[in-house]
Amino acid sequence: MNASLPPLSDVEAIARMLVAIPSVNPVHDPASPGTPAMIEQVARFGEANGFEVTRFPVPGGNLQNLVLRLENGPGRHLLYNGHLDTVSVEGMTIDPFGAEIADGKLWGRGSTDMKGPVAALLSAAGRLLRQKERWSGTLTLGFTPDEEVAADGIRALLTQIPRPDFAIVGEPSGLAPIRGCKGGVRLALTAHGLAAHSSRPERGRSAVVAMSRAVLALQGYFTEVLGAIQRPQFGSSTGSIGLIWGGSGINIVPETCTIHIDIRIVPGQDPQETVDRLESWFRGRFPDGAEGIRWTLEVLRFDPAFEIAADHPFTRLVCDTLGYTEEVGVAFYCCDASKIAAIDIPCLILGPGEIAQAHTADEFLALDALHRGVDLYERLALRLLGS
Repeated sequence: MNASLPPLSDVEAIARMLVAIPSVNPVHDPASPGTPAMIEQVARFGEANGFEVTRFPVPGGNLQNLVLRLENGPGRHLLYNGHLDTVSVEGMTIDPFGAEIADGKLWGRGSTDMKGPVAALLSAAGRLLRQKERWSGTLTLGFTPDEEVAADGIRALLTQIPRPDFAIVGEPSGLAPIRGCKGGVRLALTAHGLAAHSSRPERGRSAVVAMSRAVLALQGYFTEVLGAIQRPQFGSSTGSIGLIWGGSGINIVPETCTIHIDIRIVPGQDPQETVDRLESWFRGRFPDGAEGIRWTLEVLRFDPAFEIAADHPFTRLVCDTLGYTEEVGVAFYCCDASKIAAIDIPCLILGPGEIAQAHTADEFLALDALHRGVDLYERLALRLLGS
């Protein structure tokens, strides 16, 4: 073993190693280098421990997927998936990359979402290396670089590896199996007005004023229309406006104003139909040219929702293996699992840590959850690939 790398058996040291490497998604922080350093370190780690290590390009940029693979004769194929990017560290009240252990917790950006779960996946795979007589088939650890923004990595990964028979995504779930998550539609709405000097505002058409009216109308649409789209356990579809900007100077009537809209969809709700319905409603209330304002609507991202039945054989098998007897829940966030499920691969979310701690100013992961995660991932792999 390389002296600079922790042993596979030391999950705390692996997690600290990962948290200490900055990997903020550059969309969240343009000054961030992103995931290359993380990918190199995890690749070195995999090579040093006998994994087959492959890097795959992610189309549309300079990103890479990282695959660590264990093959042990014929059998089924299990995918363990995790992402290596994190959200911004802005506003954090602890050292984001200090990887400090205190009070029975690992502190730092990504400790919960999801470098801790990635460490647990790696350590569990290490246990399988030492128990080859107990299983047969293929275990793939598929690590992606951009789950926090575009999820292009997981879409590419699914074309770069042999088709798995089933998959587990290690997002923090309190180590309870999660059988579905909401999807999302992200949109940019822009009002185009007419600039003028602020001393003669009547000569212009303020895009900001027009957008203020649109924002209030959209809030009503979110409540009345999206709120009526329901799915058991998932609640309703929702909408929110997360960003707004416009104008170029205090003494200029603003020519443009843009908002970003985030709609969360439930299983069975078609993303394109959701966009078409919103646009039709909006055009009916804010027709182009009215009061000198033109409108454009751009789709920024589609994210499918997914749901696997509570009585699906894979769900039952996982629950039986874990000894889980409660109702299998769902998640309101989006993650890579929905892209896996979209091509009919049975998939569940299961990871150490609580989603409430993800993205927080003092993100942490309880060490007892980290260790239990290793145990559960090992147990699942031995059951799913058991010879």
